Amino acid sequence: MQGEIAELIEVGRRLHLRGWLPASSGNLSAKLGEGRVLITASGVHKGHLTCEDFVVVDWQGRQVEGSGKPSAETLLHLAVYRSLPQVGSVLHVHSVSSTLLSRLAQGDVKLENYELLKAFGIGTHEACVRVPVFENSQDMRELSQQVEQRLKQEQVYGFLLRSHGLYAWGRSVEEAYMRLEALEFLLECELRLALSLKYPHA
Repeated sequence: MQGEIAELIEVGRRLHLRGWLPASSGNLSAKLGEGRVLITASGVHKGHLTCEDFVVVDWQGRQVEGSGKPSAETLLHLAVYRSLPQVGSVLHVHSVSSTLLSRLAQGDVKLENYELLKAFGIGTHEACVRVPVFENSQDMRELSQQVEQRLKQEQVYGFLLRSHGLYAWGRSVEEAYMRLEALEFLLECELRLALSLKYPHA
C-alpha cells in the first residue's frame, strides 16, 4: 500500500501544479485488491498530501483503515472499479477547462479526429470518443448508479460532472494520469473551439 500512497502523493503534486486541483478539490484513488480501495480523505489539499491523508474503504464504501473521512465521492470511484475490473486507479480534477465545458455541453462531449485519441489505445485518429456529462447531485448513491450503468453500456475513458470537473482512469496510477492529461488537452481544445465559434471577434 505504501507504493500506491507514494504514487498518488506524486500525482496529486503534479495535478496541483497544473492548476487542476485548487484548494481541497478533487480526489485520487487506487485499487488495492481484495475488494479494497485507497482514496484521499475529505477536505485535504491534494498538492500537499501525506500518508495520513488517505483512507481505505471496502467495495461498499465502508471505511476500514485511516483516521480521516472518506471523500463524499468515494461511491463514484467504486462505480468505475465495479464496471471496469481492469482499472487500477481513478483520478478526479476540477480544472477550468473541464468545469466550463461541462457547463456548456448539451449532452455528451464528442472528441473526433484528434491524433491524441491514440493515447487511449485507439489505432486511428478517425474515431469518435464520447465523454458523458452527468448532472451533478448530492445523492452520490443515485449518481454512482447512473455512472455504473453507462460505463457498462459502452467504452468510456472518462466522464464529466456538470459544473464539477473530470473523472478519468487507467490500469495504473501513471496510466490514469496520462489519460487524464490527454482528456484535459482534448477538452481544452473543444472549449476553445466552442468559444471561438460563439465569440469569433473576441
